Amino acid sequence: CYTNAGPQAGLGPSKDQWVETLEALADMGVFHVALGGGESLLRPDLFELADHARRLGMVPNLTTSGLGMTEEMAQRCRVFGQVNVSLDGLSQTYAGSRGYDGARPVLRALERLSQAGVSCGINLVVDRNTFHSVLETSTAAARAGAEEIELLRFKPAGRARAVYDARKLTPGQALDFAPQLCRWQAELPEVSFKVDCSFIPMLCAAEPDPEALHRFGVFGCEAGHALAAVDADLKPRPCSFVEAEMGGKNVFTHWGTDPVMSRWRTWHDSAPEPCNQCPYQSICKGGCKVVSHHVQGTYGVPDPECPRVRAHELGLPFEPVHCALTASPEDVMP
Repeated sequence: CYTNAGPQAGLGPSKDQWVETLEALADMGVFHVALGGGESLLRPDLFELADHARRLGMVPNLTTSGLGMTEEMAQRCRVFGQVNVSLDGLSQTYAGSRGYDGARPVLRALERLSQAGVSCGINLVVDRNTFHSVLETSTAAARAGAEEIELLRFKPAGRARAVYDARKLTPGQALDFAPQLCRWQAELPEVSFKVDCSFIPMLCAAEPDPEALHRFGVFGCEAGHALAAVDADLKPRPCSFVEAEMGGKNVFTHWGTDPVMSRWRTWHDSAPEPCNQCPYQSICKGGCKVVSHHVQGTYGVPDPECPRVRAHELGLPFEPVHCALTASPEDVMP
């Protein structure tokens, strides 16, 4: 993972510790656990932990680099609800993002997963260098068997902080994101495009129907609401990109009252301008707080890369972008 990885990393907590954590999460009513890394496939007990999650009534999903994915591993990956492989681009684009050209092994991993009957897709980190090649990358992934393209915004966390300012989306790309997303989906109707919660300010720049977003379950920052993370040291956090810890391991039994989580949940109650006047405030929740913290030194301010926030700071009226980002009630199953 671009946030924190290195050859010095070990396997982290023992199997028993992870079993205990999974059981605590199941007792809380958690129904989905996303397993990532680092590289989770390096753990010899990964599939046993996934099996245990299944027995506890949770669906385990996996994010992997795809490196070293054998046919046998692909068969064992059937325990997961879905496996997403990290693919930011092809050839030099991949190398520019990850530091080496690993696109071929990733595409081979997708083929093996698809042949094994595993629902699979890619996680594509979008920054100013990969933005132009999203369609090319997604097309190659679809040909290899990917059913889903999940677009992840590049975030200033871990090692990425040092290069974030050089790789974050340009203002023009941020404003153009929603129209391009519509184009990408129209060009590749055989796959589903998804975006992570940090992209919601860019989607809302197209002024979609707020009710349609609610119907489709499109929400911005879910940290502390429907989402939390447990890091490699078993420390719970509001999300996997946030360095501020929650109140400690007792959060598993005090989720509703943890003071750190409460501050994240109630942000919208005192949202500053321009969020307090925005029709998407209850959906977007101020955008990505990790970006806010990187730029302003606090999680409590609006996402400075939101097109609306940017216009507000420049003293300009916001001009929405135009694209077919619409939905009707008949598009949604009752």
